[in-house]
Amino acid sequence: MQLPNILSVSRILLVIPIIIFFEYDLHVLSLVIFLVASITDYLDGYFARKNKQTSDLGALLDLLADKVFVSTLLIWMTFNFESLIILISSILVVSREISISYLRLFVVSKLKDVNEVKADILGKFKTAIQMTGLGFILISPLMPNFIYLGSLGLILFSAIISWYSLAKYSNKWIV
Repeated sequence: MQLPNILSVSRILLVIPIIIFFEYDLHVLSLVIFLVASITDYLDGYFARKNKQTSDLGALLDLLADKVFVSTLLIWMTFNFESLIILISSILVVSREISISYLRLFVVSKLKDVNEVKADILGKFKTAIQMTGLGFILISPLMPNFIYLGSLGLILFSAIISWYSLAKYSNKWIV
């Protein structure tokens, strides 16, 4: 397996220590592992392009890793934090991720071109906001309450952006 694909798979696997460390009140360590996992999202593409190892499998594996990583954390946070905002955001994000995955599968089956379904700048912006909010939630037990409230706002904002981007992708691919 090539390094970019290993990095994508590691993003999925790193969810486990993130949650375990958080549950044992090792919030800083949980955040550090989260940051490492988040950086793999950039590094997998960087190394794939740099080493000329881009592939359809790698592109789809990166998208899958992003979805599993974020969805797993949001679902876990729904149960760990008693927040209606996290619950609503989780429902919005997870349902959007399932929808966009099937939409991408449909487009690839028709056009046979994975490049057509890669994330655009809005998707990258959404991911940055999402990761920032998730990271702040992981460290929020050690911080003043406004950090937690701000992270809830970021996660809700990213959920709204994610549905806007779904509508944008739908208009591009289905029309």
